[in-house]
Parts: sequence; structure tokens; C-alpha cells
Amino acid sequence: MLLAALLASASLQLSSQGPGQASLRLCFDRPDAPIRYELLVTTQGPAGRSRSRHQGTADRPCPVRNDLRLPASTQVDARLVWWLDGVEQAPVERRVIIE
Repeated sequence: MLLAALLASASLQLSSQGPGQASLRLCFDRPDAPIRYELLVTTQGPAGRSRSRHQGTADRPCPVRNDLRLPASTQVDARLVWWLDGVEQAPVERRVIIE
């Protein structure tokens, strides 16, 4: 189990893709061990505030791929909590402001 934790990694990418657009991608590079995840995405901007939660078991390398369309000046925060073989790993956080 310890070796699996050393070999597994999570990649959370949140990037601006041009005016009013952002891309969110969650991928895992993992050995053959069960990975459970919870991804919280919060937006705050001219249109108000929203939250969405994605959770599940990683049954493929990139379980979350989203293109976001949001008004300019919107801040997007993403926070990933994940577990490998039932052991919680270090959380990952990303932030981007949509132009």
C-alpha cells in the first residue's frame, strides 16, 4: 500500500482558454489501486456564486474533463481531495480568473 501511494499522482488542471472560457481536467497516474475522489468547483463573479461537486471512483485515467463558459471577471476555484486504497492523499487546489 505504501508503494502504491508513492507511485500514484493526481493532476488537476484549471486554465483560462480565452474570453469567457476555462478548461478543467482531472487525471490520475496510478498503479492498480482503487482511487476515490471528490472535486469541489466554486465560481464567483458577475453572475453570482455557484458550487458543484464531482465525486466517484477513478475508473479511467481522466475521470473529469469540463469546458466552462463563464462571464469575464469570474474567479474559479477547484479543490481535489482523493484517497488511494482508502488512505487520504494531499489535497490539490487550483484557481483561475476568467478574462
